[in-house]
Amino acid sequence: MATLEAVAMNTAPAVPPTAAKARILVVDDITKNLQVVGTMLRNAGYEVMPTTSGAQALERVRAQAPDLVLLDLMMPEMDGLEVCRRLKADPATQQLPIIFLTASNEMEHLVKGFEVGAVDYVTKPFNPPELLARVRTHIELKQARQRLREMNDEKNEFMGIVAHDLRSPLTAIQGFAEMMQEDAEMDRAETQEFAGRIRETAKRMTEMVQNLLDANRIERGEMKVNLAPTDLSALLSSVVAAYRPRATAKQQRIHFEDAAGPVTVSVDPSITVQVLENLVSNAVKYSPAGKNIFVRLTRLSQVARCEVQDEGPGLSADDQKKLFGKFARLSAKPTGGEHATGLGLSIVKKMVEAMNGRVWCESELGKGATFVVEFPAA
Repeated sequence: MATLEAVAMNTAPAVPPTAAKARILVVDDITKNLQVVGTMLRNAGYEVMPTTSGAQALERVRAQAPDLVLLDLMMPEMDGLEVCRRLKADPATQQLPIIFLTASNEMEHLVKGFEVGAVDYVTKPFNPPELLARVRTHIELKQARQRLREMNDEKNEFMGIVAHDLRSPLTAIQGFAEMMQEDAEMDRAETQEFAGRIRETAKRMTEMVQNLLDANRIERGEMKVNLAPTDLSALLSSVVAAYRPRATAKQQRIHFEDAAGPVTVSVDPSITVQVLENLVSNAVKYSPAGKNIFVRLTRLSQVARCEVQDEGPGLSADDQKKLFGKFARLSAKPTGGEHATGLGLSIVKKMVEAMNGRVWCESELGKGATFVVEFPAA
């Protein structure tokens, strides 16, 4: 008959997705048990933190939080019940899943284990498939709970942005409409001016809502990408032409340095236009009046590179760290009262990466910023 150690050594299933970087604290005062369980877990792709006492376990949890604890129920000095009780009493470790390791004759103590917060148990001698299945299940549950918390936080932030950021333009539209309604003698020029303001404000709201919808679609994995050979030069030229009037209104100049001839890349044309519009729009939005914006397209051996350089305030080191994060609020502000949701660049990054490209920023505080995006050549 194979020994338990041999069974553990031969228990090497394919590494489950949940095992990636999952860290498990194993607490048992019997070294042989630690070796057996540790071998099973390592073979399954988990990182193992072996510990021989309850006091030591509490120290290790404080030093490096695990994803799950396998805890011997009966140990000298501080038993598993007390360790579990202390971990559950600490807000920092309250959500940590704890599975008790118990002998069949200790079952009467197990009820107390569940009362103090354990989520499951495994009996000795260990059955490797059972132990690994229980570990995997509770790590998956922990990850699911964490993801739910993150989604709830994002939902709350999303609702906050919608409530806060749409209120101002809606108030502006309402104000313009009331003035037009109340002033029966308003001449055509004033009417046209107010109608133009309403149109621009509504357009800004549409852009904000589109950003929020894009972010939601990307998070759900519902963004469809249809790669096709595309002339990046033609796309970029049309985007620059579309944003020149906005730049002119702020006394800015956009300089377009195009590559010689077509630059064919493998991208989704409509998604690429969104990416380029976002980068050029940001340059106009964050550059002071009277400044220059440089848009360059270069053909390299394996990729095409587009650079959008502005003469704005630049980005601090702290801003650069969170630049492509969702709902990022940076210290730099739009220079003409334009709006920013903090979603644009996070969407850009996901879109570019979905097309096998990459995007980054080069900037120094006070010296402007250059956003660079590369797409694979077709």
